[in-house]
Amino acid sequence: MTASHRYAKIGADRGRFRDFLSVGMAAALALWAAACFDAHIGMHSTRATGLRSFLGIGFGADLRDAERYYPNGIRETSPLGYPSYHITQASSDGIAYPDVIYEFDGSNGMQVVVARFAPSSADAVLERLRRILGEPTQHTVNKEQQMDEALWLVSDGEEVRFDRVRHLLTVLGPQGRNLSKDLQLRIENSATVL
Repeated sequence: MTASHRYAKIGADRGRFRDFLSVGMAAALALWAAACFDAHIGMHSTRATGLRSFLGIGFGADLRDAERYYPNGIRETSPLGYPSYHITQASSDGIAYPDVIYEFDGSNGMQVVVARFAPSSADAVLERLRRILGEPTQHTVNKEQQMDEALWLVSDGEEVRFDRVRHLLTVLGPQGRNLSKDLQLRIENSATVL
């Protein structure tokens, strides 16, 4: 074998090695991209994390955050003595909320939302919840085949309830288990609480 043949063979080997590296890098990049976006491929429409906030107040936020965001709100005390903050005449995406109450746990921040929506906003509230959370875990249907009540149990422990008859949307945050009795009292007395 002559020197020129040896150099041609080395050049060909380098070309194959370069091709191998290119294919290998492309495969590695494809695997990395698939791993990054795997959570979104074939995922059911229910989000694992539920709602992160309501009308600008994040779950876990403290009372001062709510006061800064809504300076015209009123400090209140919940039925079982937890600090709460009441705002009125709020709206988002064309949905009117005449009353919204945020409840705060001393160590976990805001963990409860009780929101009365305008009767004309019921379908929009339900549609928005379905878009964000997927189909409800449980629901009841009225004689017009509309969802009257719907419940979403999110994997992180959050509970979201929609009640068309009472015009009420309630959210029990992921760290709000200790406020569940308080929330139940608010729901049972919703005509007088809001």
